[in-house]
Amino acid sequence: MSTVQAVAATLKKSLRLDFSQSDPVVAARNAVGVGIPLVLGVVLGQAPIAVFGAVGALFAAFADRPGSYRLRLARMGMTSLAAGLGGGLSVLCGNSPALSVLLVAAFAFATGMLLSLGPNVAQVGTAATAVAIVLNRFPMPPSAALQIAAVITAAGLLQSLLAIAGWPLHRHAPERAVLADLYEGLAGRTRSEQPKMTAPGAGVLLDTARATITGFGHGQGPSMRSYRGLMDEAERIRLEVMALGYCLERFERAAAQDQHDAVRRLLREAGLALDAVSASLRKGTVFDDAVLAPVAEAAARLGEVMGRHPDSPTGRFASLHARALAGQLRASARMVTPGAVEGRVAETPARVGGVRVSLQAPLGILRANLRLDSAVARHAIRLTVLVAATDWLARLLPGSDRGYWIPLMVLLLLRPDFAATLHRTSARLAGTLVGLGIGTAATFLLGSGNPLGNVVLIVVFVFGVRLSGAPNAFFMGIWTAAYLVSLLDLAGIPAGAVALPRLLDTVVAGILAVAATVAWPAWERTFLPARIAELLGAYRHYLVAITDPAPNKERIDSARIRARLARSNAQASVERTRAEPVAGHTTLFTGEGVLVQSHLLIQAAMVVDAARLSLRAGQQPVEGLMHQLAPFMADCEATLKACETAVAAGTPPRAAVALRASYLALKDTMERDPAQAETVQLAVLDAADRIANSLDTITHLLRERGARPKAVGKP
Repeated sequence: MSTVQAVAATLKKSLRLDFSQSDPVVAARNAVGVGIPLVLGVVLGQAPIAVFGAVGALFAAFADRPGSYRLRLARMGMTSLAAGLGGGLSVLCGNSPALSVLLVAAFAFATGMLLSLGPNVAQVGTAATAVAIVLNRFPMPPSAALQIAAVITAAGLLQSLLAIAGWPLHRHAPERAVLADLYEGLAGRTRSEQPKMTAPGAGVLLDTARATITGFGHGQGPSMRSYRGLMDEAERIRLEVMALGYCLERFERAAAQDQHDAVRRLLREAGLALDAVSASLRKGTVFDDAVLAPVAEAAARLGEVMGRHPDSPTGRFASLHARALAGQLRASARMVTPGAVEGRVAETPARVGGVRVSLQAPLGILRANLRLDSAVARHAIRLTVLVAATDWLARLLPGSDRGYWIPLMVLLLLRPDFAATLHRTSARLAGTLVGLGIGTAATFLLGSGNPLGNVVLIVVFVFGVRLSGAPNAFFMGIWTAAYLVSLLDLAGIPAGAVALPRLLDTVVAGILAVAATVAWPAWERTFLPARIAELLGAYRHYLVAITDPAPNKERIDSARIRARLARSNAQASVERTRAEPVAGHTTLFTGEGVLVQSHLLIQAAMVVDAARLSLRAGQQPVEGLMHQLAPFMADCEATLKACETAVAAGTPPRAAVALRASYLALKDTMERDPAQAETVQLAVLDAADRIANSLDTITHLLRERGARPKAVGKP
């Protein structure tokens, strides 16, 4: 992709609509949370002070994201406290330009480093830095610091209380919602024509459910045990669907129509049962066991059909996994009602106290990123220098009391990589242009000289901001600009005096942010090999875990989670690399190729995982099968390790095994000993064939194309 094409694609992406993260209920709640302190301020004749409260409430609203009530309260509460701290310290330092700039620089560096812990944590630093930037332009006596900090924090905490208002009535509504989404996603995959080849999606839903149910501050009691059980069953159901999807492929290739139709019918009925589980969780109703009757009939019918083909190993494999799937659906049905009705039958109250939060992992991540070759550290340094410098220089401009807009926009626009910075800048610039016009016109017509009218406009604009969501940067920019015009008008700064300066400041900030990423670049293409290497390493650990004969559920669960995270990171890295307007075709080609083949690899590995589970569920020994697989899997592990090292080092893979020969040896072993777990042998052998193909292709890609061009400089 040429430079012009990459930039054009990024600009086009800025205008794309994506409401996957939008929630009208949350948007309305957040808008009300911003409006309450403003109404109180207008009624009490303290509108300028109430404006600070509205800022704190808005930053708390940005932290109002899906999660358990405890997690949501912790996230929003920390953001509120950070915003209050930033405001209070800014007032204390307001009479000293040097101290003010130093404070902003310290907050900016902390914000950049916190990005290593994820966007939710970085939001806390952004809130503190943004409030500090704005308030140091409104000199106030130091004695007002505590009052300002209290107003900002109180408004943010009020927003937090609105977000958890349903806690006493529906303590586990977020947990139920995320599980409902998970089971709905599984139902969609189960009903699809080719469930095995459906694009990955359930993995993301599983990770989201796990983070919500077992994350910080999770509750206890029968309901929570139900949710954890449902999450585990969903993991197993996903594997069984993959295994039956494999059977569908085999029957279709063999033109075994009656067997194919029997599996198809079972999956269709299973999809309806999964939909019923999802609906029970979403609506909070008792599960109707009658929904399982068609599943039982379809499973019985499948057993009859497969019984007419006693010589078909695939038929026996399908029967085994059909029984397993039916059993897991029954288990889900038993667990869903206690969770759906939220333990209204004598549930033990959840305890907040006694939760330990370990700081070792976050501190370790921060320490690991405190080095110049870290993209996060480079971003933190760029952010600190640019925000502090623009904050200082803006004081020299005419109307310096409103010069905070440039450093504020730099804070919001600058991202670690070029593509994300360009995307946010172009979207925010276009959105600001439109939003300033809307905000100025609306304020002039409805809000000028009418404080309550202004408050109504602000509430409407905040609703637009939160409804747009992070994926719609252009539309979010529109409503953010309009909100600020009305908010400043309420604070006594006329709307007509804001529009043009704000637009020019946004242009300047955008140019500076993009220029900074070009002057000291952190091109994603230089980090893509590391992401791909992490993916191959995670898949290697997963293969080793599922072929260990010893029971090791915790180890396998950990390997699954690590593999899904590595895949999402690698996919995101490929997307960012594709959007960069610089030469990186070889790296991108290799990354895309490895990503495609790794998806085929993990699909085949999941069939092996499902086969192992089915043997254990049927109380059959797995040691014989795993002993047969051991030499082949050892070769796979060695090849993945060689490819992982090659990608990271930018060299051809060394010590990679020719897996076709290893597969043929496995095939010969299984054919000579067909009595060893015969039911699953054919499926496992087919999966091994696909694993060999994928790994041989990955090895070929790395040898022929190279993992990374030598001309590319290191970050």
